Amino acid sequence: MSTTRLTESATAPFTERIIAAFIDIIIVIGLCFFPRVGWMIGIIYHLTRDSMPFLYGQSFGKHLMQIKVIALPQKTSLTRYPEKSIIRGLVMMIPILNIIDIWYFLTKGYRLADKWAETTVVRHVKDDDSEGMDGSST
Repeated sequence: MSTTRLTESATAPFTERIIAAFIDIIIVIGLCFFPRVGWMIGIIYHLTRDSMPFLYGQSFGKHLMQIKVIALPQKTSLTRYPEKSIIRGLVMMIPILNIIDIWYFLTKGYRLADKWAETTVVRHVKDDDSEGMDGSST
């Protein structure tokens, strides 16, 4: 089984974050087409997507783009901190906050949700030599 190791770069590139977000939005919209419970599954996915243990604390979009949200200052995966994933998701669901969050991201390079949840998005690579599954730097 492979483990993950974070690279030394501070944050993931802007374009990779946008593409990952777009993939996740398509997944949420697709889930909403399922009758009766699809919208609930979509909301649950949106709120917990960065703390999914079966994807090592990544959403499907972030998994494909090889980026990951980590908790600060521990630099560990959000699988241990699902509340941080929920904070990040809620900010995008509240109409005024999501506009402010996007403005922060475009002007300052980080999301307001990242500041509130004490998280950051970094590149990560899979590595069979690492000793921990928690996503911490080696």
